[in-house]
Amino acid sequence: MIDNNIYFDLLDWLETSHQIQPLAFLTRLQKSYGLSGCFYIDAAFTPHGIFVHRYQHTFGKAVEKSIAHLGQPILGNVLHQLMREIEPVDLEDMPQLGEECMILRNKLRDLFLPQRAVSYPLLSHDGRGALFIIAHTLSSREWHGFRRCYDRDIHLLAGKFHASLVKSSDSAKHETSGKLTPREQEALRWTAAGKSYWETSIILGISERTVRYFMANARNKLDAVSNTQAVAKAVWQGLIPPNVQD
Repeated sequence: MIDNNIYFDLLDWLETSHQIQPLAFLTRLQKSYGLSGCFYIDAAFTPHGIFVHRYQHTFGKAVEKSIAHLGQPILGNVLHQLMREIEPVDLEDMPQLGEECMILRNKLRDLFLPQRAVSYPLLSHDGRGALFIIAHTLSSREWHGFRRCYDRDIHLLAGKFHASLVKSSDSAKHETSGKLTPREQEALRWTAAGKSYWETSIILGISERTVRYFMANARNKLDAVSNTQAVAKAVWQGLIPPNVQD
């Protein structure tokens, strides 16, 4: 029997919370639906690789460490694939998406994680992607019934949660955009295209030293420790396009 009160209680909590804390939502969702764990990731995929802006889960440190050991590029590629799917993807159906998805599915089984899991792709923009995953220890038959009852509600709640975080980040993005000068954005744009400081200086008609100055300012304003991270953050925030053509 479907308990609609679970959905509406969580929806009310999301709509009345002034600032959503990811772990608080995941923990509440997990407890409400009797899940084994929840995972959320919001990331940007750039020519320089994946930039994880935000992620949270309730699986514990041991599981996080084990999954991290699965390594790149398979882990990043599969996440990217799942984010691009139109519909939720069940763990059992992952091999249908390709060899890397099958390999990851088999590796996850070796970690003795819950056998039932489903990923929900979430709408995003500015070259970003997001994913919400839940896991359970139900039998195959019970899992099928659970999904029929609650798939729609959990997907909608995850979307509402993600939208709240994106709106909050968008407000911060506009503040950062106002702080970056046009020249700093240009320097970031050409760095994203793979140009060196010298090449960027030729393109912009300024000295190489000035390009370094602009990039240092951009790193500072974006709170980035490297040019790669600064580019990834700029792409994620929509300050520069994800792909640059010469």
